[in-house]
Amino acid sequence: MKVLVVHRQKEVTRIIKKQLSPWFVHQAHTGLEGLIQTRLERFDLVISSLELPVVTGIEMVRSIRLCSCYKDVPVVIMAQGSESPAHARLLNRLNANLLTMKEVYEMRKLEVDPENYVR
Repeated sequence: MKVLVVHRQKEVTRIIKKQLSPWFVHQAHTGLEGLIQTRLERFDLVISSLELPVVTGIEMVRSIRLCSCYKDVPVVIMAQGSESPAHARLLNRLNANLLTMKEVYEMRKLEVDPENYVR
């Protein structure tokens, strides 16, 4: 499984990469860098922050969805939890899942078994 993780903080991308270590995880630190990577490679999952330098997470997802090969690729947007209902509606229209940092911290107790991943 190929995963693209886009977050402005290198430490966050490093931790996510470590958690998903059996999979190929590519890191990007700006929305523009993430968008370019989606044009160069095909990813099975995109995990991104909402607030990114250069191109925001919403702008990146909107551009990704324009490419036919990314119409059904799961996209997870990590957010602080203080986003407006308008953000949630927009992400829903873009077929992206909003994941708050509170939910991320709750999931830290879960273990991902890549052997049981069914494509």
